[in-house]
Amino acid sequence: MIKISIQGARGSFHDIVARKKFPGDSEIIESETFKQVFEDVHKGLTDYGVVAIENSLYGSFLENYDFLFKYDTRIVGEEYMRLVLNLIALPGTKMENITEVYTHPLAMSQAEEFLDKHPKMRRIEAEDTAAAVRLIKGQDLHTAAAIGSTLASEIYGMKILARDIETEKKNYTRFLIIARPDTPYDLDADKTSLVVHAKNIPGALFHVLKCFNDENINLSKIESRPIVTSRAWDYNFYLDFEKGLNAPATQRALKELEKVADRIRVLGSYKRDDKVDEQ
Repeated sequence: MIKISIQGARGSFHDIVARKKFPGDSEIIESETFKQVFEDVHKGLTDYGVVAIENSLYGSFLENYDFLFKYDTRIVGEEYMRLVLNLIALPGTKMENITEVYTHPLAMSQAEEFLDKHPKMRRIEAEDTAAAVRLIKGQDLHTAAAIGSTLASEIYGMKILARDIETEKKNYTRFLIIARPDTPYDLDADKTSLVVHAKNIPGALFHVLKCFNDENINLSKIESRPIVTSRAWDYNFYLDFEKGLNAPATQRALKELEKVADRIRVLGSYKRDDKVDEQ
């Protein structure tokens, strides 16, 4: 049986991604933090992990970039999903009786416009959206509601009082599927992620990017993260580009990259997700 570690409870958006990617005989392992997901995979306690890496409104999940560098794991897939937020309560609960709303801080901020229209609803932060739904169910809170997914309402036998309450409908999150470091690379991969520590010379980033430009390789993401070294302002650069690791153009770019970088580490090579799932 395949084991998949997710951040959050069953019914979370991470759970939805895990179920889609691994629809067969699998076991979902709940983790309270992203760090725990990486540790589960790194230690071999689970086969895969699902972690959010960027949101179209919030930006990058910076700690997960740091964990990609810290832990010996491999990116084997990605999933883009539009996050649909719902107001969820116990069956029989009426909108006018709601005095408290529980959810993850990010979901709370993304439902700001809806919540402003209901000022009597006190906002209470929870560790994740699905955990908020489970809390209301477990404590039988008839004057409380949670903001979460349709799946969460179904799993916990709850009622959706209001659908699609997110302020911005173009609310997308990119999730990564991570695996053990000995997981083989996908021979049909058309996207690669790596981390580069450029040499400490003028124009270092320019020289890094030029390696890909010269091979006509499209860079879809660049993220910089400070690293703890003996000197200040030392950075790693995380790059996503739209070529598989084994492509001749990629191999030529990496060969040139070795000349302008102190360190290069491939984080994964996988199939690009071109379709957005709506949940």
